[in-house]
Amino acid sequence: MRAFKRWMKCQGIECSDALHLAIAKGSAESLSVSVEALCDLRLGDVVGRIPKQSCLTVKTTGAHQLIEESQLGGNLGLSIAVMYEKSIGPQSPWFQYLQLLPPFESIPMLWSFPEIDSFLSGTELHKTVKEDKALFYEDWKECIEPLLGSALLELNPNFFSIQEYFAARSLISSRSFEIDKYHGFGMVPLADL
Repeated sequence: MRAFKRWMKCQGIECSDALHLAIAKGSAESLSVSVEALCDLRLGDVVGRIPKQSCLTVKTTGAHQLIEESQLGGNLGLSIAVMYEKSIGPQSPWFQYLQLLPPFESIPMLWSFPEIDSFLSGTELHKTVKEDKALFYEDWKECIEPLLGSALLELNPNFFSIQEYFAARSLISSRSFEIDKYHGFGMVPLADL
């Protein structure tokens, strides 16, 4: 947590003293981060200031040229940004932030088909999740897999697999915010904890 707080300070992210950030042991794969108010907060109280350049977006990522030239935007482009920044490890400007995030969020899209059938049978979501899962796979096959041969960036295939794509999409679905018209949606450190 100290490393993340130092990183926030270097990025110009301000976090109110009214908030307490803590790490607790989560599942076997990840840590769990909690944000707790140390006092009563009123409407209008500022608990953080987050510069737009500190947000991970299709415009701020080191893969922005690849994303733009491939004409990929929205969640697909942001997924590439997340996977790319994870792939370069400590060289990423968001390394300390990405270390704090879980590898994925357990959303229905990441469940196996038998789990989807077992848990969602008889619900509106059952068919929708199965169809969306197939569409996500199609997106990966048509848009991301071809990027592995790109001359713009040497991409590590281990970080751009179908599993990594689904993991990135799960983080985006649970944590992204709309920043503005220029940046679109992005990962917003501190706010998304």
